[in-house]
Amino acid sequence: MGDRQAAALAVLAGALAAWPATDEAVRRRVRGLAHAGVVRSRSRSSFRGRPMSPAARRWLFAVAACIAAVVLLGSRWGPLLGAGVAVAVERMLRRSAGTAEDDELILALPLACDLLAVCLEAGIPPGAGVAAVAEASDHPLGDVLGRVAGLYRLGAEPARAWAEVPPPLDGLARAFVRAGGSGSSVVPALRGLASDVRASSRARTEAAVRRAGVWVLAPLGACFLPAFMCLGVAPLVLGIARDVFG
Repeated sequence: MGDRQAAALAVLAGALAAWPATDEAVRRRVRGLAHAGVVRSRSRSSFRGRPMSPAARRWLFAVAACIAAVVLLGSRWGPLLGAGVAVAVERMLRRSAGTAEDDELILALPLACDLLAVCLEAGIPPGAGVAAVAEASDHPLGDVLGRVAGLYRLGAEPARAWAEVPPPLDGLARAFVRAGGSGSSVVPALRGLASDVRASSRARTEAAVRRAGVWVLAPLGACFLPAFMCLGVAPLVLGIARDVFG
């Protein structure tokens, strides 16, 4: 391995080593220590740092990829192609982060609907119920519901409070907005939404399992087909050609 390749790998390795743990990982660790009695509630604030934002994390690795491209390609074409690599890496990381966050929201939505239904059936106001479920939910659902609960506390109407939720929570937002406008109970809509999301998730999981079965057989087909052509078809074709042209 040349010096340039080694330097580029060192830059990328440094970026990966500096990639900070997510806020959720820290939160889970602190919560586990608290349940074990190691961390007191009054000392939990000592674990609250200022984590690097997702955008900063993306650009950290994008800049590292740019530097690696410059090191590999030299000073002539390296800066131009490195800038393109940085932009492409940042967009790829942004798209993958958005998809992962949407998947987490969909996965946590049914339980949140059930909890909200229980709170509302107990007579808790919608804003207080959303706040309680936000406290019990992990990132990113807890953050989204926390913002909605904050708008409720400020006196916002349901349409305003739920206006900026991510697309996976559109059904939940529509249920609360419709109930707030008509005065009807939102509990049946929450129960139905939880059931629909679970059924949809189950269908996607079954489809993914079927696709996995097909992809598992793909390497076997890729190995078997050339062998069949070489051992079965090629000798037959060569034999016929020899008889015809021989």
